[in-house]
Amino acid sequence: MPHAVVGIVLVAHGLITTMIGLGSMSTTSAAMPNPSWLAWWPGKLGRSWAFDALNLGSGPALIGGLLWLAAGLALVGAGLGWLGAPVVSNQWQMLALVGAVLGLGALALYFHPFYVVAIVLDVLIVASVWGRVVAAR
Repeated sequence: MPHAVVGIVLVAHGLITTMIGLGSMSTTSAAMPNPSWLAWWPGKLGRSWAFDALNLGSGPALIGGLLWLAAGLALVGAGLGWLGAPVVSNQWQMLALVGAVLGLGALALYFHPFYVVAIVLDVLIVASVWGRVVAAR
């Protein structure tokens, strides 16, 4: 895969994750209803099944949004570092690992079938950089 494509995918994945975080923290955003073909799924897109099941209110939703936001920003930083941005070029692997692990945590709390691609990307990121990050320590 060409070098630039990997960086672009990391940045795009990070931006999407960041936008989900910003939407999760908004007090005016409502959960997106499922399309009719996905009516069997119990939860709505943008709502945490865990927070809803425990009736925890809006405080944990803010924490969940911050988790999405941190994951997204770390992934954007990793992508920029991969592409050679001077501030983060030496830390791109750690940023990718942190972003993917935080993203998997957010995906577990907010799981929806639409997030399968994000899960695959995050697992691939962890598998790709885990050995390098551990070896560097």
